[in-house]
Amino acid sequence: MTVLHISRTMGQGGAEKIVYQLCKDNNNLEQMIASIGGIYVSKLENMGIKHFLIPDIEKKNPMTILKTIYILQSIIHKNSVDIIHTHHRMAAFYARLLQFFNKNIKHIYTAHNIFYGKRKFLKFALKNAIVIAVGNSVKKNLIDEYGISDSKITVIYNAIDVSHMSGYKNELLEQLNNNGNYIIGTIGRLSTQKGIDIFIQAMKIVSEKEPRLKAVVIGDGELKSDMQHLVLELGLQNVVYFLGFQSHVLEIIQQLQFIVLASRWEGLPLIPIETFSQGKTIIVTDIPGNNEIVKNKVNGLVVSNGDSEGLAQNILLLMRNNKLKERLENLAFKTYVECYSYPEFINKYKQIYKTIK
Repeated sequence: MTVLHISRTMGQGGAEKIVYQLCKDNNNLEQMIASIGGIYVSKLENMGIKHFLIPDIEKKNPMTILKTIYILQSIIHKNSVDIIHTHHRMAAFYARLLQFFNKNIKHIYTAHNIFYGKRKFLKFALKNAIVIAVGNSVKKNLIDEYGISDSKITVIYNAIDVSHMSGYKNELLEQLNNNGNYIIGTIGRLSTQKGIDIFIQAMKIVSEKEPRLKAVVIGDGELKSDMQHLVLELGLQNVVYFLGFQSHVLEIIQQLQFIVLASRWEGLPLIPIETFSQGKTIIVTDIPGNNEIVKNKVNGLVVSNGDSEGLAQNILLLMRNNKLKERLENLAFKTYVECYSYPEFINKYKQIYKTIK
């Protein structure tokens, strides 16, 4: 059986990491990917997994759409594709169109995020699809916003493979730790969604009360220059450090005291799961997805969305209450072990593929 994954990119996002893991560990299937490319392409190709470049599926130009359909149809024909597994709303639209030319091809769609609008569009795209939601919040969004039947949606929680960790140590973090600083971090694309600006504003408040605080921003994105300017504007150039994209995220988490995720919206984010896997705790915003994983004062702390002052107060609370921090860390790791098993994640997807043989 041959599976063609269609993703917008194979870059640094959580959805892209899930696609990579599915291809890496569903090795009983022949799998290939079509996207505009990214950091995972070389890793996949080293494992013998084909990657095909296609135009950016977010572009709605009619000529681009026709070109993309032609390329995808050629991939399907030459590689005898049985299943199209999509990871983006526009990818699902392409799969639906391709089903008109390939009557026997099956379509699986994984919803990685919460969306609003374009109701008729998504209902059309998912008409003949098996639908997977990465969490209950995402499932609820599909039901409430798009009228997808409850019985049509399977929830498979995201998970992280921790079996290939190295002894990597980030030199800057090693230096900061050796100098007695208290280091926290935020991880994610530098975009409006991830609330990096909220995190930086909170750092201004905390650093005035705790001079030993240092913060790192791990990731890249379209708002990088804006965020760097904000740091300069707030006089935080000796407090907040930009590490850019990092391939050793789990190892870096080990070097930090705790993580902050100030997202404005999410699906089921990987960062809390990655954090929990390393026995660390996290502060997140009170939004669907985040609050599905993180329970306030149980395995982490939850603050109001967009509230930099509230975020700062919770950062100070964890910094100054080590007993609370240790309790949250213990329960965070327990949550990871009990709820986000990587073998179970892989096996559930294998069962989905088996049902449509």
